[in-house]
Amino acid sequence: MARGTSCARIAATGDAAPSSLPSDIGVKLTGRLAGITQDGRAQFSGSLRNMCALSDLKMRRLLELLDEWACANGLDGAVAPPDRLPPTRVEDAPPLGMDLVKSGIRTIIWASGYRPDYSWLELPVLDRKGYVTHDGGVVPAPGVYLMGMQFLRRRKSALIDGAGDDARDLSAHLAAYLDNAAQRMSADRV
Repeated sequence: MARGTSCARIAATGDAAPSSLPSDIGVKLTGRLAGITQDGRAQFSGSLRNMCALSDLKMRRLLELLDEWACANGLDGAVAPPDRLPPTRVEDAPPLGMDLVKSGIRTIIWASGYRPDYSWLELPVLDRKGYVTHDGGVVPAPGVYLMGMQFLRRRKSALIDGAGDDARDLSAHLAAYLDNAAQRMSADRV
């Protein structure tokens, strides 16, 4: 899935065939929500087909890369043969708008992805894309640190299990920063 984009993906079980259109099982795929009109009509971007194709392409490339690695490392015989899902099936003309009440929509599932928003942070520490600039969680502003980000210091940094290790590292950095600040303040008083 591309950063900052959304594309719905349906995993069906039971009587639904994997190649079924989502609408065959009562699901309506739409593009990214672009807005709501004053009369309560939802408006969607027209990118659903492209986003789903891009998502399928990225997944296929990742799985091929993993298969190549397994083969190159002699593991291809130790695991089941590759299993690939068929491409995501999308209506020929996905809706660009929908009256949710008249369409009988009773449930909405948001598959929105995640993109952090630091617009509230009033410090000059954001890069051109709006992300906090840091080196392993150490932000280039005195006493400011970052935690819980993907691959902050480790692969597990964004997980609860990884936060402890990162917190220990960053607390050591913070303690050294505070010691240095205290020493500078003491030296200034003399």
